Amino acid sequence: MHTENGLLVDIGEIRHIIKDADVFTIGFRLFPERVVIDTRHDEREMPMVAIVDPVASVQERFFWLGQHRPSLGMPKQFMFFFWPHSIGYLEESGVWALVRERVLASHFDGAPETCDAALRDLLERERAATLDAITGARHQTLWSARER
Repeated sequence: MHTENGLLVDIGEIRHIIKDADVFTIGFRLFPERVVIDTRHDEREMPMVAIVDPVASVQERFFWLGQHRPSLGMPKQFMFFFWPHSIGYLEESGVWALVRERVLASHFDGAPETCDAALRDLLERERAATLDAITGARHQTLWSARER
């Protein structure tokens, strides 16, 4: 759904995803990488917050999870949502706080640092993608500047 200010995000639905899904992935508009949040844990594995390359299907993501977290088996509930706004707004809207809260509920050492590092990484990726768009790096313009 669109509003006069762009895409309308159903924060309530996103809250449900973060609260209920044991694994969820967030996609972004300015860069292809995703953040995968796997809230599952056992005696060997802590919850995971990882910046990953996109995959073509849910089956590929399940395979990836199986390769990286074999002791946890298949997720019970896997969800994906696209975040069309900035990473700054992900934080301002309280969505990232919900993600952090969900991961920290495991009480594993290092969980806060993992969440904070992922947020810093996302902010840096967004900044780099924005600079690339401004400078034209890895972008093709519709109207090039005239040479004088």
